[in-house]
Amino acid sequence: MNAEQIEAFIFVALTGSFSKTADLLYLSQPTVSMRIKALENELGCKLFQRTGNTVALTREGDVFLPYAKRVLQSLQDGQLAIQRTHGLLEGELVISAVFVAAFYILPELMEKFTTLYPKIKLTIFTGHSHQVLDMVLHHEVSFGIARAVNHPQIKRIQLMPDEMVLAVYPDHPFQNRTQVTLEDVAREKLILFNRGSLDWTLIHSAFSHYQLEKNVVMEADNIEVVKRMVKQRLGIAFLPRFSIQEEVASHALKEVEVLSLPHINRNFELIYHQEATMNGIMNTFIDFLIAHRGVTT
Repeated sequence: MNAEQIEAFIFVALTGSFSKTADLLYLSQPTVSMRIKALENELGCKLFQRTGNTVALTREGDVFLPYAKRVLQSLQDGQLAIQRTHGLLEGELVISAVFVAAFYILPELMEKFTTLYPKIKLTIFTGHSHQVLDMVLHHEVSFGIARAVNHPQIKRIQLMPDEMVLAVYPDHPFQNRTQVTLEDVAREKLILFNRGSLDWTLIHSAFSHYQLEKNVVMEADNIEVVKRMVKQRLGIAFLPRFSIQEEVASHALKEVEVLSLPHINRNFELIYHQEATMNGIMNTFIDFLIAHRGVTT
């Protein structure tokens, strides 16, 4: 019994045809028949019942099929493990990601991934969460990285936490304070990010709940634009924590806690279509992200 015999058996079982199996495996039909015959001789039973042009599993073949699939899968997993060890896994992976993930999370992660798997070509599209979701649903990409999306046809894997926080510039009155109230924020010039998003809605609702008027001086749909405006001392802003880590570390910006403001958490998730056929590269990418989730700096 060998892998070629088991592979031929599985393909005949799936296609119901020796000729189709031969085409799929780039073999001659007599070679497929020979492999099945050798496997039947070794097992001491018939695996297929042939009636004219119809090929169906016998009772013994039906019993043997799940074991054969597991054997072949184990062999393929072993080959994949060796390829991973030597960085030989080769192919292409197409993903989509929300802007904040593409700008502030993926560069570091992809540097590590391409170092481990230099022969995997990555193609990355960016967009808002609903656009990322649409690309996954229409099978335009293998995976999406989004925040707080839900759909009955997708599966989700939690990757990293994220939270909207208040960012202020040096020398702002809040600079030496660790906590401020929402009333304090309402008196300051505020730059809002991404009108119409869930983040914007939650912030707007918080001000409305406390019957406070926001002093909005500017709105933008680009995080880098908002950060630049804050650095220019045109106002303060609520921004994803991931997006200001470098500025906080270099003291170009400071994160200040806002009391009475609900925590606006929208975790990053890996999403993929529930009907997607997972291959070695896709499984490798999932394993990599799970191993590195929450460890970016």
